[in-house]
Amino acid sequence: MKTSFAFRALLGFSLLLATAAHLPAQATDTAPRRGTVSGRLFDGQTQEPIPHSYVVVLRAADGRFVKSVETDANGHFRATGLPLGTYTVRTTVLGYHKVGPVLALRAGQPAHALGTVVMVPLNMPLVARADKKAWAKRSAPVAELEPRRPAVRVRS
Repeated sequence: MKTSFAFRALLGFSLLLATAAHLPAQATDTAPRRGTVSGRLFDGQTQEPIPHSYVVVLRAADGRFVKSVETDANGHFRATGLPLGTYTVRTTVLGYHKVGPVLALRAGQPAHALGTVVMVPLNMPLVARADKKAWAKRSAPVAELEPRRPAVRVRS
């Protein structure tokens, strides 16, 4: 059976349109495969940022090292390019209680902002839960006399 050039051209053009219709749908379905963790380290006693200290990101499953970043002069840090998964964030600031929040980076939420991470010095008692409103209303003299200290993490 002979086919005309017009019939073959029409068949080829329709196949080309059918495959092209599926390509944009596949491109939009791809979610980001990398995530970001950010925050700020803050001294709970002096109410000042903690500059030039390291924040280490570890895999939560086995504690393997993934990435470390240094805080800037204002205590801000940002770890980018993390594969999606569950992580523990550790600080390497000496003289403070240990901080290790666990967070999950998922396709729907690849960025996680820890907010202000308040570091409590070792000479101050660590409380399980602080009153966030009292912490927000603090002043320098009140913070010195206050028997309760801020929790390890306060979201801003």
